Amino acid sequence: MTALLTGRAISRRYLLPRTSLRGPAPVREALVGVDIDIDEHETVAIIGESGSGKSTLVRILLGLDAATSGQVRFGGREVTPGPASRTRWLRRETGIVLQDPYASLDPRRTVGHAVGQPLRALRVPGDHDRQVAQVLERVGLHAWRARQYPHELSGGQRQRVALARAIVHGPRLLVGDEPLSALDVTIRAQVLDLLRELHEERGMGVVLVSHDIGLVQHLAARVHVLHDGRVVEHGPAETVLTAPAAAYTRELLAAVPRIPAPTP
Repeated sequence: MTALLTGRAISRRYLLPRTSLRGPAPVREALVGVDIDIDEHETVAIIGESGSGKSTLVRILLGLDAATSGQVRFGGREVTPGPASRTRWLRRETGIVLQDPYASLDPRRTVGHAVGQPLRALRVPGDHDRQVAQVLERVGLHAWRARQYPHELSGGQRQRVALARAIVHGPRLLVGDEPLSALDVTIRAQVLDLLRELHEERGMGVVLVSHDIGLVQHLAARVHVLHDGRVVEHGPAETVLTAPAAAYTRELLAAVPRIPAPTP
């Protein structure tokens, strides 16, 4: 496969508030020497407990934050954070779905306005109203939902709106940062099926950030396991999740709740 997105030796350090006037300011190592590859049309999961560096890594890969050191390239082109004029090309190639769909939608704007925002910002040609209607129908919402406001929708419907906004401009890479964790079990299964269908029919690469092992098992082809800002294990999802080599991965999988089999 051809590499769509690559990260090499990515590190991110944050200066913490001083606790003393003497000596250097304390430093938090959010990421340490992370390497990652996402190939064309591939689904890759990044897993780890809270605070492991998953969201920081995604922000750097999308050019929303700058690495302290290391390099990110998308389609062979270097990713450099900066003003919209510098990053518009990357926004055209990527879409993101966040954990809380309600917080990511402006309550003062209609669904149609929210979904059409990437088309306007990226100056995508064509009939935007028609494109919005088409993508709403594709994610399982009637086109008339475009006239509604976020508070008039259920949580599952809002997440479908967020997904529609992320794919309306036809990106090559879709990033989901805990995209299903705010949904109940039934809706989560429906949106999971929708993600799989969109990946298959559009051929998008997908980066899935999650602590939901069940979700990762159903969607990802490869897995990177993050612990304290370092990749401790990576490989095919089936191998990593069924026969992990790293002790941390085994601990992570052992912590997943399991329903005991019924007694005969």
